[in-house]
Amino acid sequence: MTSIAGGVLESPDRRPLAPPDGGRFAAIIFDMGSTLLEYENVPWAALYPSCVGSVHSYLERRRRPKVPSFEEFLNRFRLLLEVRRKRIREECREYRIGDLLRQLLRSCDIRTADGELARISNAYYAPIRRQLTVYPDGVTTLKALRDAGYRLGLLSNTCFRAQDHREELIRFGLWPLLDVASFTSTGTYRKPHPEPFRQVAKRLDVPPGRCLYVGDRQVEDVHGPQGAGMAAVLVRRPGRAYESGLTRSIEIEQVGQLPDLLGCRR
Repeated sequence: MTSIAGGVLESPDRRPLAPPDGGRFAAIIFDMGSTLLEYENVPWAALYPSCVGSVHSYLERRRRPKVPSFEEFLNRFRLLLEVRRKRIREECREYRIGDLLRQLLRSCDIRTADGELARISNAYYAPIRRQLTVYPDGVTTLKALRDAGYRLGLLSNTCFRAQDHREELIRFGLWPLLDVASFTSTGTYRKPHPEPFRQVAKRLDVPPGRCLYVGDRQVEDVHGPQGAGMAAVLVRRPGRAYESGLTRSIEIEQVGQLPDLLGCRR
């Protein structure tokens, strides 16, 4: 197993990382949150109330009848969210924020006009967008890998709209470097279920055994791709709890170490 020590990549034989049957990888597939983009500059526990508060303010500004207090509105949201989280834990099934918000409004007997759900979804997502940042080595790493001939993909667990993520990837200069970007909100399952990994490999027109997946979570980003026949690299982010022995994979501390790990010339 290749690992890092003191920020320096160490490999027993110093050879570039390659598929088990030899040759080289054809595609590198990235996770998005906490791998290329940072969504947790504000912890999710604090972001959720801000998002729900943004929707509540939207409804109050429009003088909508039957808008409950913020506390009741937030509690209703949390109850609905927990139902979806239970389904995720049991079945790895994704949910969509628009469906949850629609159900939240119905529970309050609030009707929406045509097209208004999109504006309400925008209000919900605004606090997330404001605190979002990009990792400084993301663009340079993708450019180096693209120049080296790799096909580049992205696969992200998300309940949010693909258009939201497309806009932020464009904003940070990542979108033009990707051959394929896949978001679980457009499908049925989420990582670590093998189906999203198989689908992104199919879209890249690369066999799973020639794909390398890169992400920051042990279950979703190591067990998941390995279960679909891919190799995996774990990006160990500071402050995140990692369970010793839970996964066996290559481990790095920064995405910017990938080109050297793969033997790319600078």
